[in-house]
Amino acid sequence: MSPNHRLLAAFALVLLTTPASLAAAPKGERGKLDKGCQAGKGADCVDLAYMWAEGDRGPEDQVKALALFHKGCDLKEAQGCHEAARYYHVGVRVPGDPKRAIKLYDEACDGGYLDSCKLLAGIFDEGTLIAQDLPRVRFILAKACKLGDGRSCYDLGAMWQNGRGGELNLSQARDNYTAGCDAQDPRCCLQVGVMFREGIGGTKDPVLAKQFFERACTYGGDRFCGDEAGHNDTRTTDSGNEIANTACNGANSASCMITTVARYSPSGGAAKLKPSEAFFRKKCDEKDAGGCYKLGLLAHESDIAKARDLYGKACKAGSNEACVNLGYMFISAQGGVEDRDKARLLFFSACDAGDALGCLNQGIYLYTVIGGAKDDKLALAKFEIACKGAEPVGCFNAGVMYNLGIGTEKNAPKAQELFKSACSDGLEFACKAKQ
Repeated sequence: MSPNHRLLAAFALVLLTTPASLAAAPKGERGKLDKGCQAGKGADCVDLAYMWAEGDRGPEDQVKALALFHKGCDLKEAQGCHEAARYYHVGVRVPGDPKRAIKLYDEACDGGYLDSCKLLAGIFDEGTLIAQDLPRVRFILAKACKLGDGRSCYDLGAMWQNGRGGELNLSQARDNYTAGCDAQDPRCCLQVGVMFREGIGGTKDPVLAKQFFERACTYGGDRFCGDEAGHNDTRTTDSGNEIANTACNGANSASCMITTVARYSPSGGAAKLKPSEAFFRKKCDEKDAGGCYKLGLLAHESDIAKARDLYGKACKAGSNEACVNLGYMFISAQGGVEDRDKARLLFFSACDAGDALGCLNQGIYLYTVIGGAKDDKLALAKFEIACKGAEPVGCFNAGVMYNLGIGTEKNAPKAQELFKSACSDGLEFACKAKQ
């Protein structure tokens, strides 16, 4: 597992997050790392901090872990800054301190730590922990894009294309989408393909457009293939969210929130995965996140306890989808005991890593006071992030909140815009929403 997938390693409440690199370390490693840390090796301070945070080869002590993350940060180890920031961001064994968290995320981002850049961009975009600053969002996304994060390139391209946070520049948007496609983000490939096909932001080039469409298909699979790629995406979550169709029967849908958390399930059913089961098992044995996640999807139909274990392995290895499904199982007590705190933190982590369904589920938590304090304003921000990630329920819930003035001032035109987005993304219930 790469260092950038060690987001929640410092938080003991989250299940199965011990970094694989540390799990393979020999006994007695704490002493060796301590000597290295004392000698000024920042990476050793950070690795030792993880051991104290996780109780790996010795006792757990979050206070010592935080001090070591700070020391690693002082020694210019960006990952130490990032993990120290997480303590203040979430409020683990220390009072929440958004300003201090943001300062540390900023240091980590300047040091080239991608996850900090992505989190920081989200914080300044949401405007909940600190005042919204869209020009700064552009600046941070540019850093993340240069670090090779396709999603950041896509978000930055959209800001240039729509004039959000600064001037509108279609040529610059096309350049950012191209960079994102080079980072194998299929949405970027699809978008820049359309721009070359239509001559948006530069000259028309049907040959290049075709090449970008082919790359979108290669990187993104079936949903990004064909003439209608990207416009008829099939949601891969359970239909449980649409319980509102019956729960709100007879009510004005524009004032009825959808508050059932969802999980990922395979498009077309688990039967499509069955022929590749042996391959997935081999990849999972090699600690491949995708292989364990696919096995979890298969097991979810027949052996819930096994699915929970497989999602845990996949989440540990870096699969955001598996973290979402594991959180879903914790909240519904599928395959084991119910633990809403763990579910909440898993959704939090998946959302921070850019998973739209994780943001939707986190928003539902914040709105319904499941496993944490109610926060309508932050719930709305999470629903809007989910909406940008093509989760129609996120668009719909945000629309209801704008329509009713929950967590924000009433804004009927904005509500209708969000209802239309949810409808066009396939949520039929949203098509009936009226002011």
